[in-house]
Amino acid sequence: MTTRPAAQTAIVYPDTDGMPLPDGHFQDPLFREIVTTIETHYKDRPDILVSGNTFVYYEEGNPQRFVSPDCYVALGISKESIERFNTYRIWEVGKPPDFALEIGSPSTANTDLIQKRQLYARLGIGEYWRYDATGGDFYNEPLVGEYLLDGEYRRFELHQEPNGLIWAHSPTLNLNLCWDNGRLRIHNPTTNEWLLNQEEEQSARQAAQARVLELEAELRQLRGESP
Repeated sequence: MTTRPAAQTAIVYPDTDGMPLPDGHFQDPLFREIVTTIETHYKDRPDILVSGNTFVYYEEGNPQRFVSPDCYVALGISKESIERFNTYRIWEVGKPPDFALEIGSPSTANTDLIQKRQLYARLGIGEYWRYDATGGDFYNEPLVGEYLLDGEYRRFELHQEPNGLIWAHSPTLNLNLCWDNGRLRIHNPTTNEWLLNQEEEQSARQAAQARVLELEAELRQLRGESP
């Protein structure tokens, strides 16, 4: 009698553990603003993925080996293929994310400073940033950006402006990350403009629409037309 080989069970890589952010009340509005602001900046680039609080799996065949950065960016990849599973599987993409950022909070600070930093270096994530909205309660400093060199992270130079703004440049994103009175703001040095969050974008659109209506009314008046 011939025995059939047992069917191989497909490995499942969950896209969530069903648990909220450890410090969701504190972290949630911060990471949503950061992720959506960077995501909007790259909205016309199908080869750039911006994500937050989703799983990055780093060992094929082992769904227990994953990490979930508060924000990560991967350049030169197929964004559509990754979004289909809502997970980032390094062996399928062919490389780790290029940029990762963590937001300091009471329950995650030590992990961000030690275990995640070591893991990100081992995985080959080119830039690792840490942002502390409190100014230093969690990381002992407001903002840190590091780049990977010979398997170890080295710090980017931080600049402090007279108004208290603290910033450093991210070569990977070609953007300046700025700690501004507790808020992480992002500046585009190419255009010398600040990236807008969703609320600021909506306000800017409303202002532009109001200005268009105002100009149309002025034009009708010049033509002697009735409003």
